[in-house]
Amino acid sequence: MKRVLERYRNCLLLMLSLSLFLLKVQAQQIPHLLYNNDGSVTFVLNKPESRHVRVYCDCALRNDRYNIRKENLQSARMKRDSIGVFTFTTYSLAPEIYTYQFKTKGKRFVDPTNADSVRVLNTKRSVFVMPGSCLSDLCLNDSLQGRTEFIQFEDSVCGKTRRIIVYLPPDYDNSEQTYPVLYLLHGINGYEKAWQDKGRAVQMVDKLIQQGKTVPMVMVMPDVNPRKLIGQKENIGMLQNLLQYGTWLHRDFEHAFLRMDSLLSDHYRISSDKSLRAVAGLSAGATQSCNLANMYEQHFGYVGLFSLVVHRKHLPTNQNTIYWIGSGKVDIFHSQSLRFVKELQRRQIRYVYYETQGGHTWRNWRMYLSEFIQYIFKNNQL
Repeated sequence: MKRVLERYRNCLLLMLSLSLFLLKVQAQQIPHLLYNNDGSVTFVLNKPESRHVRVYCDCALRNDRYNIRKENLQSARMKRDSIGVFTFTTYSLAPEIYTYQFKTKGKRFVDPTNADSVRVLNTKRSVFVMPGSCLSDLCLNDSLQGRTEFIQFEDSVCGKTRRIIVYLPPDYDNSEQTYPVLYLLHGINGYEKAWQDKGRAVQMVDKLIQQGKTVPMVMVMPDVNPRKLIGQKENIGMLQNLLQYGTWLHRDFEHAFLRMDSLLSDHYRISSDKSLRAVAGLSAGATQSCNLANMYEQHFGYVGLFSLVVHRKHLPTNQNTIYWIGSGKVDIFHSQSLRFVKELQRRQIRYVYYETQGGHTWRNWRMYLSEFIQYIFKNNQL
């Protein structure tokens, strides 16, 4: 009798273990997102230990009133089923890149089943792409034909190590040619991965090269502000910090640029021809791009300024450079971009002005980058 009971107990334990294993496998197979036929997305989170979960996303969740001036996060409560799987379905979404987080028990966290995430200020957000437009399709996380490398530059000017991401185009390793170079600068709260993560710059340039819409180029994304001076005056507010950008940055990056450029030229086959060199940046990075063009007039044939933060000390002086300016109609610095364009007209400096809807957001900056890299390095422009 004891043997029978023991066998029965072992059988029950085996069945229980198998059931727990199957539940674990099932939980692991639950997708983090469901793309629905009507253009909506269903967020899915397996969290059986939680009673309540909210989802935060930079898209319209509760209603269609979405603030286009900034990429604001909206939140909504998710619905829990009997086994602890939470779901929430959005409205129909436009083709774009979106970021999101979950929150339960007072803590926000990224989607544990989604490996694609970005850093936004001091937090991380998960990422998904709604395909369907030329721009969003360029940003899909497909395999690259080119590749990226990571290098470091010891900057004696500011006493910090600058981290640099370098994109190398397809066939770089199979050729001996010298390539055009684009220096791409992040904004005031960014770092070297900002354009790669939120801007999708690597996927974008790689696909445009594959499609023959831009020339093969080397793209350099450095950490232009390793001292992270933003925050030293946070008590006066972000807007005032931005407006005082020119007074407290001390132009560390600009003064270190020639040595960094020399280091990169030693490691990579990048052109020294002005017509094959460009610099571009967003927001405060646009100011730095303008500074570099003024300080080193023989180094850049093209300057891309996205949501330009401009000061009278940063007005253009380089007569032999083409400026490309992108600004949203409700950007907080839209008037400064218009002022800059008028100054270019007055000084008879060549430029392209590209105006869009929306504001000071990555949605616009990705669009500007796409247009800019399809414009630069073409024949007979300089």
